[in-house]
Amino acid sequence: MTALVLMMAMSLHAGDTLVKREVGALTLKLPKEWASKDAGDGNGQGRALDGGDGQLELNVYPVDPRRDAKLCLEQLLKALNTEGYEPISIGGQPAARKVTTDFVGEGEAARTEANKVSSVSLVGCDGSTKWVMTMTSNSSKAARFGPLLKRITESVAYAREREKK
Repeated sequence: MTALVLMMAMSLHAGDTLVKREVGALTLKLPKEWASKDAGDGNGQGRALDGGDGQLELNVYPVDPRRDAKLCLEQLLKALNTEGYEPISIGGQPAARKVTTDFVGEGEAARTEANKVSSVSLVGCDGSTKWVMTMTSNSSKAARFGPLLKRITESVAYAREREKK
């Protein structure tokens, strides 16, 4: 029985093949099969990906003048409102994570499990590059998208780190 559960869990992730991509000064692995397009507000480089049941948006910006990575993250969080962010490390640099849950649709009728969505916002900075990433999916799909986002964040590398390798 345990082997069957394991095989089913593994098959859920079979469609999420990750491939290495460069977005601004970041290199990371993103879902190969997801529809991808340019995103951002013109100040940085970004990608928007749509996997049907999940969406991911990443925007990357240069930091000028260069500054301490912790200070850069503090300034980024202040601009975003630090409420709900927890400190973490991504790509060997300071980062922060925030999880929010909401409902799509309007009114009380929309407040059903089928309409419940989770968004995970991640921000990071190495002192010369800052970035914001958000993954949104139906909360019932957490078993698929949680591990996928973990694999994506574990692959993040800053340009300086790429140059050392």
